[in-house]
Amino acid sequence: MEVEFGSAPVAEDLIKECLQRSEGYDLEGFLLGQGAIPAKIMLVGEAPGATEIVEGRPFTGQAGKVLEEYLNKLGLTRRDIYITSAVRSRPFKDKVVAGTAAGTVPRLSRSNRTPTKNEVLAHAAILDAEIEYVQPRVIVPMGNIGLHRLIGSHETISSLHGKVIEGPILRLEDPNDPRSGYVFGERSYSIFPLYHPAAVIYNRSLEQVIDRDLTALKDFLAVKNNF
Repeated sequence: MEVEFGSAPVAEDLIKECLQRSEGYDLEGFLLGQGAIPAKIMLVGEAPGATEIVEGRPFTGQAGKVLEEYLNKLGLTRRDIYITSAVRSRPFKDKVVAGTAAGTVPRLSRSNRTPTKNEVLAHAAILDAEIEYVQPRVIVPMGNIGLHRLIGSHETISSLHGKVIEGPILRLEDPNDPRSGYVFGERSYSIFPLYHPAAVIYNRSLEQVIDRDLTALKDFLAVKNNF
């Protein structure tokens, strides 16, 4: 089967509906996933940040550099996998910059933040469509947001990282109505949770843990999927 590189062709109407559901939330920009189509492996992160929105490519900031290290250890490149996230717009928060003079227009500093459950739900149909089109055999949620989107919030990355979970994943029961909630689909996947690449930036003590997890993932891919 011929493999292409790019973004899964999500329907314009579906994107429009998701953006409409996102109105009123502190979100900006829009970015689809990118990678091999079809892909045996799909990586699912949280949401794009400022750098990703500007450059139009997932994982291009500081976390992107760590992700490249992940891929190097796995013996893979971006052309071998598909990278996406639970939310397709950048969640942000603004705060007034200290030192703003009284009586003047306050200067604001904008930073990334963790997406909310409602924001994940607003974009859920897009991730469902990407998974359906890319047809991965192995899905790697990176961080709690991606993990909870796929299997529910009853577990955490700290308890499941580096372990293989075989089973179905959550999808919207009705792609046209996110209020319908999530249900488990019929198809089974191999799910291998990892710490989000940004985690090691703030906690260097995770380096050895992540390295062991990547070794385990590489071994798993070699045995189960002949990568």
